[in-house]
Amino acid sequence: MVTASRDIDPSAGVTAYSISAQDILSSAGTYGDFSRYLQMFPGVTFNSDESDDVLVRGGNPIENLYRVDGIDVPNINHIATEGTTGGLVSMIDTAAIENLDFLTGGYDASYDERLSSVIDIHTREPRGGHRYTQGDVGFVGAGFTTDSPLRNGGSYLISAHRSLLNLFTDDIGLNGVPIYTNVLARASLAVTPVDTVSLLALGGADSINIKPECDDVAETNTIDTQYSGWRGTVGTRWQHLFSRDSFGILTLSDSEDTQDIQQQDQLYNGSMPVAADPSTFPTVPVYSEHTHDGISTFRYEIRAMKGPFSISAGLEIRFHRIAYNVAQPTGESSPFSSDPGRSDATSFSPHLSAGETGQYVQLSYRLTHRWTMGGGFRYQTFNYGGHLTITPRWNSAYQVSHHLIAHLSYGDYAQLPPYIYLTAFAQNNQLIPIRDRQIVAGIDIQAAALGTVKLEAFRKDYNDYPVSSEYPTLSLANMVDTLGQEFIWLPMVSDGAGRASGIELSAESHIRSHLHFIENASLARDKFSGLDGVLRPGNFDYPFVLNAAGSYRSGRHYEVSYRYEYSTGRPYTPFLLSASAAQNRPIYDMSQVNALRGPAYSRLDFSVTRNFFIGERTLAVYGGLENALDRQNFLGYAWTPRVDVYWPCAPNPTGCVTEVTQMGLFPNFGARFSF
Repeated sequence: MVTASRDIDPSAGVTAYSISAQDILSSAGTYGDFSRYLQMFPGVTFNSDESDDVLVRGGNPIENLYRVDGIDVPNINHIATEGTTGGLVSMIDTAAIENLDFLTGGYDASYDERLSSVIDIHTREPRGGHRYTQGDVGFVGAGFTTDSPLRNGGSYLISAHRSLLNLFTDDIGLNGVPIYTNVLARASLAVTPVDTVSLLALGGADSINIKPECDDVAETNTIDTQYSGWRGTVGTRWQHLFSRDSFGILTLSDSEDTQDIQQQDQLYNGSMPVAADPSTFPTVPVYSEHTHDGISTFRYEIRAMKGPFSISAGLEIRFHRIAYNVAQPTGESSPFSSDPGRSDATSFSPHLSAGETGQYVQLSYRLTHRWTMGGGFRYQTFNYGGHLTITPRWNSAYQVSHHLIAHLSYGDYAQLPPYIYLTAFAQNNQLIPIRDRQIVAGIDIQAAALGTVKLEAFRKDYNDYPVSSEYPTLSLANMVDTLGQEFIWLPMVSDGAGRASGIELSAESHIRSHLHFIENASLARDKFSGLDGVLRPGNFDYPFVLNAAGSYRSGRHYEVSYRYEYSTGRPYTPFLLSASAAQNRPIYDMSQVNALRGPAYSRLDFSVTRNFFIGERTLAVYGGLENALDRQNFLGYAWTPRVDVYWPCAPNPTGCVTEVTQMGLFPNFGARFSF
């Protein structure tokens, strides 16, 4: 079998973390979801306890690239909205993963353009020439993974999972509970001694019905939401070995993504009389969305090594197929304006095809046995809008001593805004690719007694960022997640800017075979400007973040793990209280966008695993608590429109504002059986 996969070179100036499936499965606070595990790394924050968004160094969820066995996957998560890579839970079971590489800075031109990170996933390969099967059942779902070698030197892998949360609860903090199913299949075949063909199929379907309590005066939401969706990627790769030092890879893939969202407002004609049963009132349809994205990709790459040189080059052609149908039949008064007649509602139904091309060259040269330097560029064209970008990269690493490596990298990146934003309004057709310039400098210290210590400083400068043309202080970076609330699409222009910078200190250590620790601390700021050019904190601006996680294995039978996270409070925009009370609706003070900050976030999780051995089989039973101290972590402030039904908000506007908190104490338990 041909094995020509590329490993991350730690001396190449790339900010990279390599993670094994076992590290993820044994970690507390993650439900075994690799995306939640990534949230523990330096420079990474998250949207809320319920989401598995990966937000890297101030970046938006749209800025991450997911790749599975060399095939790009547009969105790898369940319960995902249009134009994002985030969601509630991953579509890939961690048991199906061998390892993954998480690149947060300095990644080279071979990857399709993304502004913040690359998450490169490698699925499990058979070990020891034997079939392996693992079944699991727990609070969040049940599934199985099996892999086996084939006689010709290839292998196959099948994995499937189904959620079970709906059997235990009807609300996980969203006024609903997600239901989802996913399947992963991968096969590789050694056709000749120098040719390997691999196949990948990944898909998932999901749904959630969100229904706020219509008779609860403290309820902050009045929107009923019915969501369903499915997404899938299929692809094949042909790897040909030209010589011992060179090979080529041809990749063909197709991804399809569909969402159907229906929303109704529980407030009938803007009011809810007290005399009648609120649950009997007719709801008003306010939003309808049926979206479908199709992406077909052709990519060919050549890689070669000769002495101190390493070179790779590639060509990529991608076709997007867009079919959207978005309607807001009654509209909604804008939360960004106190004018009751001003609405941000729109309806649009684009059906179009658009092509993109990308070519890259990447070169690395080892000047001495201690000094490595590399560089390259990526040339991209976008048929939609007729844009062209050229983005250079450069990196260098120097081994100061046996234990110390210093590195420096520079990179330009360019990414077109999601098509849902480009097509929402006619003027949005003119949005241009967002630009991002990154500089990263750091040192890596490797010592047997301490493990690995990294110290890095970074700076990201954004240009041509989408901002509202109606509200000068509003940027895409300051808009909140809208799942479960009425969607708002805005006319935009590419006149925004942003800056993210910080210092990250991280350490990872293994003490013998039974202790494993990860600790990191980050000091960082990220700010973005609207049309007025004033830099303001982004939605994910957390000046200080601390993570500490570890596990202790006692012999073969017991393992205990913990996770603790602390961060400064979330930025938020206050309400215009008098105007909000007069109209009984949330109206933001647009002169103070993200100007205030909530209290600090603090959360402790732990998990205990007991292994039972039955011959060659292993049964692992685990249990633990998320947010074990039941801390009421701040999420934001929300308007409670039903309060006005019982007593007027106008005399005391603060009485209609309530603090919304994140997930409270939550159990996690289950079992894994492997043989």
